[in-house]
Amino acid sequence: MERVSSGDNVNDQPPQRLATPLESPETQSPANILFPLVFPTPGSPPSSTAPDTKLPIPRLRARERSRNNPRLVRACTQCQKKKIKCDGAKPKCGLCERSGAICSYTKSKRESQQLQFQSFEQRISTYESLLREIVSQSTTPDNRQSIQDAIHRRFQASPDFFSTLFAANSPLNQHVPLPRPGLSLTRMHQAWQADESRQAVALVQQPPIQVTSIQRWTSLVDADVASHLLSLYFTWENPTWQLVDQTQFMHDLERGRTRFCSSLLVHLLLFYGCSFSYNLTRITDRREEKVLGEKLYAAIQRLWQQDKGRLDLPTVQSSILISILCCTFGLDKIGTRYLTRGVEIGVRLEIHKERSPYFFSDIDDGPTAILNCQKLVSWAVFDLQALFCQVYRKAPVLLEPPAVEFSQEEAAVLDEGAEWCPYPFQTPVAQPFFYTASWVRSQLVAIVHDIACFALKFPASTLGSGDWDYGYTLYQRLLGWNASLPWTVILRHNTTPHIICLHLYYHATTVSLCEIFLQNQSSPPSQPPPRFDPEFIKSRSLDAIGSIVLLFKHCHGWKSIPIVMLHYFCIAGIHAVSKLHPREPKWSLVLESSVVGLWHMSLGWGRLCKAFLRMIYLVLQRRDKGRGGGLAEQPSLVPPRVEAIFKQMSGSGSGSLWTEADTAALSAGYIVYHVPGDGDSGVKPRGLQELLLAMEGLAISPNSADQ
Repeated sequence: MERVSSGDNVNDQPPQRLATPLESPETQSPANILFPLVFPTPGSPPSSTAPDTKLPIPRLRARERSRNNPRLVRACTQCQKKKIKCDGAKPKCGLCERSGAICSYTKSKRESQQLQFQSFEQRISTYESLLREIVSQSTTPDNRQSIQDAIHRRFQASPDFFSTLFAANSPLNQHVPLPRPGLSLTRMHQAWQADESRQAVALVQQPPIQVTSIQRWTSLVDADVASHLLSLYFTWENPTWQLVDQTQFMHDLERGRTRFCSSLLVHLLLFYGCSFSYNLTRITDRREEKVLGEKLYAAIQRLWQQDKGRLDLPTVQSSILISILCCTFGLDKIGTRYLTRGVEIGVRLEIHKERSPYFFSDIDDGPTAILNCQKLVSWAVFDLQALFCQVYRKAPVLLEPPAVEFSQEEAAVLDEGAEWCPYPFQTPVAQPFFYTASWVRSQLVAIVHDIACFALKFPASTLGSGDWDYGYTLYQRLLGWNASLPWTVILRHNTTPHIICLHLYYHATTVSLCEIFLQNQSSPPSQPPPRFDPEFIKSRSLDAIGSIVLLFKHCHGWKSIPIVMLHYFCIAGIHAVSKLHPREPKWSLVLESSVVGLWHMSLGWGRLCKAFLRMIYLVLQRRDKGRGGGLAEQPSLVPPRVEAIFKQMSGSGSGSLWTEADTAALSAGYIVYHVPGDGDSGVKPRGLQELLLAMEGLAISPNSADQ
């Protein structure tokens, strides 16, 4: 079920400007009232006077002021300071208009008193309404939370009215602290209750991760915010790879130990959690997440300089997480260095060997739990290295898989009783089979590693018959892995995000294997292996990726998305362009899902999301030009939401979401799998930055490739 509130559905038209915080217009002072001064007119002289009476000297009559030009009661603030005459023009007087100064008028005493009186009336009304709600609640401890929720709702609606109340040193302030501008589950409940049009889907009452000792590691968030953000990370991101063992990490976090936890790692997980958080009533509003994310990122940069020389597991995990961040910023050439450093530290710690000293020296926990942690983390490190080698064509540091792994029986026992729900929602609840997924994924990763190493031979070498035989053997291993999957991790029975990503990984690996032969063959082999047709196999896997992307959208929507989905959205979106046809409406939906998915991810992640959007737009533009048509001539093939997003991606000036400077600032060697029409255009670069530059007709700077 897709978690989308009806107030801000992702299927609505996207805003005019993506990922731009909404700004409240500045309120202007009310217009001042001009009071004309009325001067009395001297009376006429008496009609008759005595001859000897002295006559007064006649005075000049005061010139009556025109009603159309009354005298001003007040000048603007600037003119008052300079003690010069003000013409009183609104919204700017003539002098301020000519000088470019800020022009403002102070309120009169009567206006100030009137506004103060209205404020008192509103404050009293708000307090009375709150007291009525509190009195209606029971004062027992069981209902204290409902009273706190009522106060917090009122505070969110009228924060200025409650500033004095919360600033006072009273028992109420002690029991109900002022809500911090944060990203807690409590605030989601407040937004959910305030939205009358919300769906009939309940939120969980408390985060699955409960933190009480976060002050030992950071001062940027409190326990409620930390619980919320860590719950988002361990629900949506970590299950894909299990890079951080949740049990051991939380155990050390609460006890203040550093074997499986560090301040750097805590800040990174909180930063990741911000990318999965959002305003429940408006998904595009991530202003609070961005403010906190900037503070966390500054702390991450400082802590990395402090911790980069440490030889421990949290440094391994932190280095790899930073490498992923760099890739989302469009700096994968730097990101691969961080990944290499993390894997190198892991090798020095021997985390991939049996009875690793790091895990089994001076332990006071159960050895079984420690061994399970080692299996999860060591395979996650090897997994991410294999993915980087596949996507970025980099040589691996670790040449052999870990020596420890789960058996199918162990995984089945560990999975008993485990549940997963799409936090912060209560439903749907599913059995995730985390350990079984880890077991089957380790088998796939071993194949991915071999394919990635095989790809490194080219284009320096020429494909020979032995290479075709080996490619066929690798393909048979992939087919055998897929055929032997237990029912617990088949999409018909399990559609949790990490299982969907597992199947996308399988099909993307198949595409990667086929690309080796399609990009490097000079001529078809004289006797190709039977049933090994790279073009057909690749097309079938790309079709499967498009279908699975639709499945992810149907089951989970686009509110919280694992980072690796960036990779799959790019593959599916580019392939959908080549499949658009009036008789195949599925591919319009795939294109829409991929583009809208990247758009939503761009709200929480970096430049790479927009680079992928730009790539899909350029591919679509070239396809239409090659066929003599355009977006406007075939509106039914390109969904309106896609057109709206691409219109901003192709804009000019400050309003554009992508410019030539963005392309030049990329340092991305990400390999684009499938670009329709490459054979016709003669453009077949392998890296994302090079491909964008070629398609936009730009020249690459000498230093950009080495950033």
